[in-house]
Amino acid sequence: MCTRVGNFTSSELKLLSGVIQGNGIGPLLFVSYINELADVLGQYNVTVKFFADDLKMYAEIKTNLEADLFQDALDRLSNWANDWQLQISIS
Repeated sequence: MCTRVGNFTSSELKLLSGVIQGNGIGPLLFVSYINELADVLGQYNVTVKFFADDLKMYAEIKTNLEADLFQDALDRLSNWANDWQLQISIS
């Protein structure tokens, strides 16, 4: 990867992961990258919503078993993010 501003080009740097910011295909690649989370988290009886680069996950919890299941979903999300080197922003 290198950056060009006008006629000036930076030195090249090998990227190990990620998508170059400002890339036209970046949003599509990101969506295809995280799309599997709907299937992964679906087995935990949670609702998953995607918008741009956000994921929201929620569930109605009435019993301790449902609370445990939601915690399992949070743990699975955390493990998936760590495996794919993505940081989770809690806010």
